[in-house]
Amino acid sequence: MKAPEIRVKGLCKSFGDNKVLKDLEITLEAGKVNFIIGRSGGGKSVLLKHLTGLLTPDSGEVWYGDREFFRAGKREKENLRKSVGLLFQDGALFDSLSAGENVIFPLWYHRAMPEDKAKERALSLLKDLGMEGAYDHRVEDLSGGEKKRVAIARALVMEPGVLFFDEPTTGLDPILSTQVDALILEARERTGATVAVVSHDIAAALSISDRIHLLHEGRVLLSGTAFDFKKSDLPEVKAFLTGDEPEGP
Repeated sequence: MKAPEIRVKGLCKSFGDNKVLKDLEITLEAGKVNFIIGRSGGGKSVLLKHLTGLLTPDSGEVWYGDREFFRAGKREKENLRKSVGLLFQDGALFDSLSAGENVIFPLWYHRAMPEDKAKERALSLLKDLGMEGAYDHRVEDLSGGEKKRVAIARALVMEPGVLFFDEPTTGLDPILSTQVDALILEARERTGATVAVVSHDIAAALSISDRIHLLHEGRVLLSGTAFDFKKSDLPEVKAFLTGDEPEGP
């Protein structure tokens, strides 16, 4: 699927009496790196689960181009999911599979390609990500940075039009964080995909994003470029940029 613009309209989600998303509106620009930032408990992860179809909203819409996800039929939803690559926060690699087998798992699952062709693609991706020769390595023998690279390769293997990254630099040292930031940009360049990064990493947002969206109490408080954020007079934005934003529950 060609990289789509993703539009969220009037998205509401509650868990009991806790209103997490409150008539949320957001547009993720096609073919760009879009950061979704905010304090813990502000709704970032819940929004991501709606974007990937893991949660159903109480009300509202999620549009991929001209297709509304939650009104789509079963087959159309499956096709939309195939067009999405997702890097989970902890990588979520299968310990029982080798690095290469983890990469080609989506191709196995969707029966998208003969095994020899799938392996060829995995080998190519691992090589391009600096993991040449790692196809048969056990996951437990990989470093944290290597696991991130394998997980990124798996997210890319279906040649998606959309890439989601969930807290990609959490738990990494500054050097590895910088490397992951570079891999995100490389992934966008490789695929031309619409990229959304859910993150606490304001430094990464300011340095590699095309657009930043700050979630605050279930709504988007500010959307704009890094320049827009740096010049903002909103107290909540200033607090977040300086690291003074209090943690949520």
